[in-house]
Parts: sequence; C-alpha cells; structure tokens
Amino acid sequence: MDDARLHVPAAQRNGEAILKALEGFHRTDLKVLEIASGPGQHCALFAAAWPDTTWQPSDPDARMRASQSAWTDDLDNVRAPVSLDVTDDGWWKAVQGPFDLMLCTNMLHCSGRETMEGLMAGAAGLLADDGRLLIYGPFMFNGLHSADSNRSFDHMMRQQNPNWGVRDLNDIAAAGQVFDVAFDSYIEMPANNHILVFRKA
Repeated sequence: MDDARLHVPAAQRNGEAILKALEGFHRTDLKVLEIASGPGQHCALFAAAWPDTTWQPSDPDARMRASQSAWTDDLDNVRAPVSLDVTDDGWWKAVQGPFDLMLCTNMLHCSGRETMEGLMAGAAGLLADDGRLLIYGPFMFNGLHSADSNRSFDHMMRQQNPNWGVRDLNDIAAAGQVFDVAFDSYIEMPANNHILVFRKA
C-alpha cells in the first residue's frame, strides 16, 4: 500500500452507507465533484463502484490531495485532485464543470459559517441544469438536535473552535437561497446523520 494513503476511521465506517444512499442519483456518464475529499477513501470507494461515472476529488490541503492520488491512482474515472477552498472568492473557476452532482461530507461542522455561503456560491456556478448538491453530516432541524449524541458533539466542536458546530438546516437553506440553490429533501443516515439534498432553483 502506498505510504501516501491516509486513513480516517469515520470515512471507513460511513462509506458504504453513503454509497447506498447515493444510488438514487446514479446514472451513466455522471460527473461528480467532491468538495473537501479528505484522504480520498470515499472517492476511491464510490468511483470503483460506479466505473461509468467521472469523479473530481479536491481539498485545500496538499497532504490530503497526495493521499487522494494514492487511493485512486488505479481508477481511470478519477481526475487528478485539485486544490479548492470554498472560502476563496470565485473558487469554482479553478475547476472545469459543469457537474451533475456535488458531494460534501463532514465539512460544515468543522469550519466557519462562511463555508456554507462559499459552498452554495460554487454550487450555483458549477452544477449542471437539474444538478444536485449533497451535504452529509450531523444537522439541527428548526433549532433542535436530532439526538443527544449530536448535542454533545456540537458542544465538543464549539469548545475546539467557537466558529465550528453542528449547523441548522434553516441556516444552510438560507445560504442556498441567496444563490438560487434550493433545499429539496433529506435522507436519514446511520448514527444520527443526514444527507441534505439541494438543487439549482
């Protein structure tokens, strides 16, 4: 195994469940942009399962991009990782779209609120007509946590950084409305997580 491959236990645990949830969006020739791909475990799993699709991993961290390359170097349907930071102005211009899907897992709760706005701006700029933005993680609904464990996790994240924490669907949807990216639905996932589905309005 290539030494550049990094391992995140959470990605190992939730990958199969996320892949199963994504099946409803699968079609031939699908083009997918993964935001904040981390070590690349998800991208490797998903791209291998869907060889008739094209995946674009990304991360602002060079070490993570090297890991993504190591995980996916034997997959012909994965593009070379690109450096993308959704808090940069016009970040979406650094990658060639359009994309049918944008996938973002476990990012919003460990970053500032500005990432919500940047993510939505990029979705508006990069999604194809009828494209979807899928956001996976723990979320609040109407100001309420979906489980006590999520409340504890939120407290822990805010202790690490006061700008972090579990985001409320209402706030995420409001950020999307600014860029005509509308909340569509959500998918319940294991361990009190959800996938939020957004579309270009």
